[in-house]
Amino acid sequence: MLWGFCVGSFVVEKNSLRVTSPNSLKGVYDCAIGNFGVPQHRGTTFGFVIYPKANQKACKSFDHVDIAFKAKPGSLPTFLLADRGDCCFALKVWRAQNSGAAAILIADDMIEPLISLATPEEENADFGYLQNITIPSALISKPFGDSIKKGLSSGEMVMAMMNTGSA
Repeated sequence: MLWGFCVGSFVVEKNSLRVTSPNSLKGVYDCAIGNFGVPQHRGTTFGFVIYPKANQKACKSFDHVDIAFKAKPGSLPTFLLADRGDCCFALKVWRAQNSGAAAILIADDMIEPLISLATPEEENADFGYLQNITIPSALISKPFGDSIKKGLSSGEMVMAMMNTGSA
């Protein structure tokens, strides 16, 4: 009998997210970045995090709930915090971008190692928007996402910085 095995590795494209406030969340956290859209090169995006009351999984357009995340002149950009599930990562990013968010953080829905936000592979689906995605995206761990939600629900302003490309 012939037995074979395969040795390989799956590379998760990681980045870091720095939370600058509140003090209870200050620190640098690992996140997994998306492998789709227009790559960003050597930059940093800084903004405040918002977790919407409606459309928390960001699978629908935010037009139907009359929410826009575009920063007003002189104010900081918005990072949308969305929950994982119900639709592909790329669609969540596209919805966030169309609503004016500068970046999107997707909170995992289970405790597990981080995975890359992959290009969708569903057959017969129209993913023509993939080449038009320009905002950075990251998957964050469930515990970190829960901590951000807790801070926001208690009225704290969560400020974060994300590197938007490789050096």
